[in-house]
Amino acid sequence: MTETNSLIGAVLAHRYRIDAPLGSGTGNSDVFEATDIRSRKRLVLRVSAAESLVDLDAGVLTASDGVELFKRQTQLLAGLAHASLALIEDWGTESIAGTQYVFTALESYQGGTLRQILDRGRRLTPSQALVAGLDVCRALHFLHGKGWVHGDVRPANIFLGDDGRVRLAGLGLKRMVDAQQLSVEQANYAAPEIASGEQPSPQSDVYSLAVTLLETITGAVPFVGETAAITLANRVGKLLPVSADLGPIAAPLERAGRPDARERFSALEFGKALAGIAEKMPLPTPIEPLAAASFAAVIEQKEAEHTGEIARPKIDVTQDVTRPINPTTSATTSTMVIKDATKDEPIVIVSESEERRHKRIWVIGAVIALLVAGVIGFRFVVKPTHTVPPLAGVIEGEARNVIAPNGWTVVIVTERNDDIPAGSVVRTEPSEGTDLQEGKTLTIVVSEGPNFATLPDIAGVDAQSALDQLTALGLVVTARETNSEEIPAGVVMGWSVPEQPGLNPGDQLLRGTAVDVLVSVGPALRQVPTLVGLKLEDAQKLVADLQLALLETPAAKSNGADRGLIGAQSPIPGEQVARGTEIAYSISLGPDLVELPYVVGNRLDTVKARLEEAGFVVGAITGNQSGKLKQAVIAGKSVKNRTMVARGATVDLVFP
Repeated sequence: MTETNSLIGAVLAHRYRIDAPLGSGTGNSDVFEATDIRSRKRLVLRVSAAESLVDLDAGVLTASDGVELFKRQTQLLAGLAHASLALIEDWGTESIAGTQYVFTALESYQGGTLRQILDRGRRLTPSQALVAGLDVCRALHFLHGKGWVHGDVRPANIFLGDDGRVRLAGLGLKRMVDAQQLSVEQANYAAPEIASGEQPSPQSDVYSLAVTLLETITGAVPFVGETAAITLANRVGKLLPVSADLGPIAAPLERAGRPDARERFSALEFGKALAGIAEKMPLPTPIEPLAAASFAAVIEQKEAEHTGEIARPKIDVTQDVTRPINPTTSATTSTMVIKDATKDEPIVIVSESEERRHKRIWVIGAVIALLVAGVIGFRFVVKPTHTVPPLAGVIEGEARNVIAPNGWTVVIVTERNDDIPAGSVVRTEPSEGTDLQEGKTLTIVVSEGPNFATLPDIAGVDAQSALDQLTALGLVVTARETNSEEIPAGVVMGWSVPEQPGLNPGDQLLRGTAVDVLVSVGPALRQVPTLVGLKLEDAQKLVADLQLALLETPAAKSNGADRGLIGAQSPIPGEQVARGTEIAYSISLGPDLVELPYVVGNRLDTVKARLEEAGFVVGAITGNQSGKLKQAVIAGKSVKNRTMVARGATVDLVFP
């Protein structure tokens, strides 16, 4: 960490003037209030000495290595844009008095931090803590989805924006966590697994948020010890002491703060749990922000710039002026609250230039008095109105957050809707765009999900008709075809609902539910068996078992079967046929013999012509084909001219 006071007044990058300390950052950084001297805009600067970035365990061996790592990671962080994250506006390096520093410039949120609110003795109601927790859960879910772990969720890193929404800050370059090196402040919110040397994880961020929210409600951090190590040791194996007196928020806090990281919510689950109990909670009042600078402080700063004065007492006269949670652009809908200024102690300003200063203070006092009188008078006469925002399609919990600052009485009505997901807003009454006074009733119609459909009895119905019926009911139909020996092709055999297997015809289910329909394509195909060579009675039994039929044709000679056996069939064996198909057969009258022509001793042309004319097939030819045929071979046996052989046999030719 840097020497905090030595940097006050320093200007970084010829632009950012360090004005006052805000506290410590992530262990190796300091946080300051600062001013952009070009735009006069207020900022928050997070400053680290380059030497503090050295981390031998992480391979960061020198300050130069640390600066390079800072540049790479900050470039990545600067690209993370989310409504619930503090915006990184700039970053860089600077050398001051021979020491190199790195810095990030963050947007300044004038409502202060939760730490500042707690330090002033203020607490949040459970409803206010729920709203703040939802915003931080959104930020953490976004970060975790991008592969980042925050590692330092605590009140000092949660800012209250001008719009009433909280912003999570403190995401930056962090060293490898060593439980022995944590500050007491950091240890107060660290998860118990950090004590055993584990590094921060998404689940440890959730634990830290649970402790933070518990403190905002009760004002106390559980298990705090005299040192960081004692605090962490006190937490190991212990549940967060969340009292049931906190109401519905107690259960989500208990789950998020369990000692075993595996049993905790994810950030998304934590946010959903908080949103789920929102309707059971009282309507939250806006979190009253802290003003970051008073009129008198600004006057003194200007005076110091002109007179060269270095230090003046800071006087806060803005404690009675509270910024609206949702500032609007219309004067007729202002929700500014001004407290009774007569209850404060008198303010005495000591100055070396009394006359000039008194004149300025009197002018400011007069302006404030007029503002107080005017605004209070206006609010007593006219109740502020707000325009009903577009909420259709928004999740109910988020919708409640949006309208929470408007002071309406909210009534939730549910109905089924085929187009809007369950838990999301269908419409509002009055409708969006309508001006509605504070205290009036806004009815939010929330979807319970799609309408129900009644399952028809479609078993035995024509498949196309059944599919049309189910589709018309808004169900998602998947048809599967299968064989059936009993149910005709094209008829529904049965159906099932995978998500609700116990349903019967007449039961109700949600539109959009998947239904599987089983459609018959008739009996399975049969494979034609081999009948040639079988006795007729054996063939009849085989065919009957396959639910096929036989068709007798005239007996004929056959070279494939002995006399009296089946000698031929059609279709041929192995062919796929429908159930009941007839297989034609004929009984063999014995071999079909024919005389081998005079071929041996003749030349090739003559041999081929005579064999083909007699119905034989010319097979392999070997030897010197220019000579005369030496031998005719059928089925491996030499055959002489004019021998009786099977008709159509293949004849191999052997030449010398």
